Amino acid sequence: MKKKYKGNSTPEEIKTEILKAKNIILTAHINPDGDALGSVLAFLMMIEEYNKKFLKNSTDLKKVRIVIDDKLPKYMNKFEESFLIEKYDDFSMDKEADLFISLDCANVERYGRVVEIKEKCKKSINIDHHISNTEHAEMNYVEDVSSTGELLYQFLNLFNIEMTKKIANFLYLGIINDTGNFRHDNVTSETFRICSELIKAGADNHKIANIIFGMNIKKVKLFGDVYRNNVMDKEYGFIYYYLSAEKIREFEIEKDDADGIAELLLKIEKTELSLFVREEDDGILKGSLRCNDKYNVNQIAGIFNGGGHIKAAGFKTELSFSEVLEKIYEKIKEYKNK
Repeated sequence: MKKKYKGNSTPEEIKTEILKAKNIILTAHINPDGDALGSVLAFLMMIEEYNKKFLKNSTDLKKVRIVIDDKLPKYMNKFEESFLIEKYDDFSMDKEADLFISLDCANVERYGRVVEIKEKCKKSINIDHHISNTEHAEMNYVEDVSSTGELLYQFLNLFNIEMTKKIANFLYLGIINDTGNFRHDNVTSETFRICSELIKAGADNHKIANIIFGMNIKKVKLFGDVYRNNVMDKEYGFIYYYLSAEKIREFEIEKDDADGIAELLLKIEKTELSLFVREEDDGILKGSLRCNDKYNVNQIAGIFNGGGHIKAAGFKTELSFSEVLEKIYEKIKEYKNK
């Protein structure tokens, strides 16, 4: 079945633009997950492999840097290559870059302050897999597949390079992150075929899965509270959990300790829609929505100018949690009345 595609550029056109560039900046979204981080690292390594294979003259080599406007999840400390990702506050540009490439970013807001770097680059490219993508660059390539990691696999052939173990590991990281370790229904036979090739090339399934889905004791305690204090509305199959800034301090957790709560809630029997909302330090609420077959959470997140996929989406809002619930209930009542 042909993949759903939108955008104004093909992978071949993007490859041509990359091959013309000398200085390239890569970025991924704020609050970066395994797909965002795996994608930028894998893509940097692909371009470096192209350098090694085809560009013998040092003056022709492409310089590639990664910058993200956020802290990395703690689990990235277990990947030695994470030092390649520069923080926005420590990043400086010697001169205008030829090309700015965002990976796994559905909209400009997801860049954070890196948008300022984009404005200093001659051209921009957007490569993503979110159906809510706003086509926010000069060249846009978006396909509705499991992950940006899966989307990037084709660039190995486009660049005419071999897959290394490191590239395989980071593409695999992206895929298992966004498929929930192959549990979500965004998994296709193509996803498994690509992962088979990644494992043949040396991707370490056991190590990567344990790193990304492992739990420290603080996260275990938090998840225990999620099970005890979630609220289930059986009429709508709607379950939710609110994590206040006060409770974050009480549990002494960092924000990535809360990753996976929306998925956890959706596993509870008879749940059709799950909502996890976390209060940020500045009072902004960050919401994660997941669903089975009854709802479209991309539409629900759209109420708050968020988005993502039909069954997995997110948003940020200045509304109170009670106001968030009120607006979500207004929307899910529409589903019931259809």
